[in-house]
Amino acid sequence: MTRRIVFLDIDGTLIDEQEHIQPSTVEAVSRAREAGHLLFICTGRSRSEIYPQILDLGFDGIVSAGGSFVWLDGETRVSQTMSLEDAAFAIDFFTGAGIDFYVQSDAAVVASPGFRAHLRQLLAAEVADSNRVESDGELQFEKFFDDGGEVLRDDIGKMCFLSADTSIAEIRAAFAGRFDVINATVPVLGPQSGELLQLGVNKGSAILEVCRIQDLDPANTIGIGDSINDVEMLQVTGIGIAMGNAPDSIKAHADQVTTGVDDNGVWNAFVRNGLITADASVAPTAAYV
Repeated sequence: MTRRIVFLDIDGTLIDEQEHIQPSTVEAVSRAREAGHLLFICTGRSRSEIYPQILDLGFDGIVSAGGSFVWLDGETRVSQTMSLEDAAFAIDFFTGAGIDFYVQSDAAVVASPGFRAHLRQLLAAEVADSNRVESDGELQFEKFFDDGGEVLRDDIGKMCFLSADTSIAEIRAAFAGRFDVINATVPVLGPQSGELLQLGVNKGSAILEVCRIQDLDPANTIGIGDSINDVEMLQVTGIGIAMGNAPDSIKAHADQVTTGVDDNGVWNAFVRNGLITADASVAPTAAYV
C-alpha cells in the first residue's frame, strides 16, 4: 500500500455552513489514519481558530493561516510572517478606510476595535443556530478573538477584513505588489470581505514544505477543498479534489470532484482513492466525477 498524505480544508470541506461534521467524515478520518495514511488540516484559519471538535477527529499536522504556518510533531516547523513594515502599511490602510479586520499569528487572533460588533451584525441571522452559540451565549468563534490586543505584531501570517464602503478591487489596487488579496471564503462576511496574503505564501507552498520535511513525494499527496484559497493546494497535490459544493471556478483546478460537504464528500473521496474501504452503510453518489 502506498502511504498517502491528505490535506483537508475545514470550512466547506470538513464542516458545513452550520459548522456540522458529518458522521461519515469522522469515520473516514479515523479509518484512513488507522490504515497508515497521514492526515493534515489545511486551513485559512489560525490554529487558535480550529474548534476542539475538529481537532478531536485526529490529525497528524496542521497547515494554518492559509499556508503561513505548519504545525508538526508538537511544534511549529514552518513560520512565514509579514515584515513589520508591510503589516503597518496594511493596518494603516484598513484603519484609515474604516475597515474592520483581524490579524492571524500562529496561535493567536487579534481584531481591530470594531471587529466583533461588526461581525455580530453580519452574522445576526446565524446567532440563533444552537451549534454556534455556547452555553454562556457567546458565539463559538468569538472565544478565539482578542479584540483588545495590539494588532501590529511581528508574528502575523495573514490578515482578514470585513466588507466596508471600499471595494475589494480598490483594496487589491492599494496592495498590488505587496500582498495578494482574495475574496473571503465565508460568504456571510460580505461581498467586499477578503483575505490579505503574503506574496507566494499559500496552502500549496506549505504543502511542498511539509513534503520536504517529511521526505515524501508530492505525487503521493491528496488535497481536498472548496474555496479560492484552496486553488494552489489543488494544483500542487498529486490528486486535487474539489468538493461538490465548490464553485465551478474552483472545480476547474481539480483532478476530481467529489460530492458535497453535506453528502459524504470526504468519505466518497477517500473511498474512490483507496484510502479506506467502501461501506454499504454509506452509499457513494453518482455526482462524483
